Amino acid sequence: MANRTPAARKRWHVTLIVTLFTLAVAGAAFTGWRFARESPPHQGPIVLISVDGLRADRLAAYGARPGTTPAIDALAADGIVFERAYTHSPQTLPSHAALLSGQLPFDNGVRDEGGYALKDQARTIAELLRNRGFNTGAAVSSFLLRRATGIAQGFSFYDAEIPDQPLEEGALPERDGLATFDVADQWLKTQSSQRYFLFLEVNAGSADAVVGRIVDELKRTKRYNDSTIFLTADHGDAGSGASLNDASLRVPLIVKQPGETGGGRRVLQPVQHIDVLPTLLDLVRAPMPSGLRGRSLRAILDKTSGFVPDQPIYAELLAPQFRVDGLPVFSLSTGAYRFVRGNDDQLQRLVADAPDADPARVEALKASLDRLVQGRAIDPPTPPAQADEDRLAAFGYVQGLRPVPPLAPVAPLAPTISAEQQAELISSHRAAVALIAQKRYSAALDRLRAIVSKHPDLASVQYQVGVLLARTGRLDEAAKTFGAVAALRPDDPQLPIALASAMLRARRVDDAATHADRAVELADAGSDARLKATAHEIAARVALAREDADAANAQALAAQKADPLLPLPQFVRGRLLYGEAKYEEALAAFQEAQVALKPGNGVLAELHLYLGNSFARLERYADAEAEFQEELREFPQNIGTYASLAMLYRASNRDQAAEQIIGDLVEAAPTPEGYSMAARLLTIVGEKARAEALRSDARRRFRGDPSLALLGRGR
Repeated sequence: MANRTPAARKRWHVTLIVTLFTLAVAGAAFTGWRFARESPPHQGPIVLISVDGLRADRLAAYGARPGTTPAIDALAADGIVFERAYTHSPQTLPSHAALLSGQLPFDNGVRDEGGYALKDQARTIAELLRNRGFNTGAAVSSFLLRRATGIAQGFSFYDAEIPDQPLEEGALPERDGLATFDVADQWLKTQSSQRYFLFLEVNAGSADAVVGRIVDELKRTKRYNDSTIFLTADHGDAGSGASLNDASLRVPLIVKQPGETGGGRRVLQPVQHIDVLPTLLDLVRAPMPSGLRGRSLRAILDKTSGFVPDQPIYAELLAPQFRVDGLPVFSLSTGAYRFVRGNDDQLQRLVADAPDADPARVEALKASLDRLVQGRAIDPPTPPAQADEDRLAAFGYVQGLRPVPPLAPVAPLAPTISAEQQAELISSHRAAVALIAQKRYSAALDRLRAIVSKHPDLASVQYQVGVLLARTGRLDEAAKTFGAVAALRPDDPQLPIALASAMLRARRVDDAATHADRAVELADAGSDARLKATAHEIAARVALAREDADAANAQALAAQKADPLLPLPQFVRGRLLYGEAKYEEALAAFQEAQVALKPGNGVLAELHLYLGNSFARLERYADAEAEFQEELREFPQNIGTYASLAMLYRASNRDQAAEQIIGDLVEAAPTPEGYSMAARLLTIVGEKARAEALRSDARRRFRGDPSLALLGRGR
């Protein structure tokens, strides 16, 4: 072929370049069109609203009578409604831990309403969005979501200030949702850009009003159109708190997108709480952490034909095991069925027209559940802070003994009671424990003893009876009860620890020493570091009471070896110096313990009490008052601290303050022991008539209570 002329070659090059450029532009346009169809990253605001105990079928969007929740109905009209969304627990704290961490309970570490906190290594929605440049804020209504639970991880602003008010019958320690929104609204008004994430947790009664307020605020700031709003609930109707079914696990999930994209659309595919975190990350185009079990729902949000793979949905309820020695309950759900393992195996039909279950599929579902829970340790709950005990009791939570067995079952355990009987037991127990929150201790004891009478093998409930007896000053009865429980659980160090503590309070130090030695023996034979530290701590305190300095120091060192964060050696050294009237040196030792006990590392009983006593001995009364008040904040049941503070006020000629703290004592400890101490203090401050009136009132209030004998000691 003849060679092309230079002019022809030039024309050919120009044509090629133009063609390639045209193709590149077309390709870029196609790529841009494709990404535009996938929707741009959501820039915020992002709002996640969780409603406590809101069943999906209570909303018009899910078939309820229209008009009762107009604000939520309007949000649903602007958003996409997921008709079958599920939580992973019928409890408030575990469900929120899963929602915010994107992890199932056995991964994030939160297994009950009390005694657990989100693991430090869990990465929450707030933390991940903050890493993408979002400001993060939250306000919650339930005491169960206080900072100590770890739920605040990743939030720059987190408000959980719940009013500390007396709990009347049926009342829960929570803040009205509108008050919670008011706090959040103050934070919202400080946001200069739209790139923020707000989490709100509110009670069901105020949910619609809160949704209306948040929508109004977003519209006022002209950010509603750009906003992404997720509305869900922590659980449905938990009922007695003993069942895993649609009533307790099905929750609403409404997602409003920027520009109201997809508004009015409904999704039938089952989804779950742990899908929320990957979905939000996908919407803002953030990288996904490894190990997430949930799915991004972005494909469904982007288009009607969007699809995500089906995934069995896990749920659990361990409260029966932790509180009443019952059996834990686990479930795994597909689109048509839910397999539940607890007192027995059950198969629940989730859709009315589902055919009879294929036995092979049922076995496959069982095997899938087994693989999820098999070999996973159920860590025992840690003791709640004394300051939290009554408010947790309002939710039915009181700690029992360590669970037995320690591992989740891979096959049904041999139940001693049926599922229906366990549900009834949990309901009765919850009602009994709620009386503790109301400080109706005698009534609570009667209810708990009725449970024990019906189920004498429930060691945890008997243990709870003993703890309540000790709390009300009935120490001999408490010791007898703990002894009976020890016969059921002879290898559990919690029982000799409880016996040693009761005997120490009763000033029976030799008996206390015997039980402390047994506690140390049992704890050291096990692997639970917390129990080892507790056993050696009570042994150190008993040694102090026996004025055995060498033993006290040795036990304190052993306690610190088990728990390096526990400054017991410094505290013991301070106690010994205080006993020798070396108050300056004692103060230095106590302050050293205080510095070592950094915030978040727990508390040490009587540390602030002895700091206060040391300051008082050195006539530093303002410092002493502050330490006494801090001890009462951490240990509100410590009657001796009320006495020390009252005497400080008396020595400072602050009689009115002394009378006020005596009144606080009676309110905090409405027991014969508390009344007895208050009467003695009133006598000391010169109010003999009021002291006698208080004793008379106690005899009327506690008629028949064996601990009324304490009142005689105040004469």
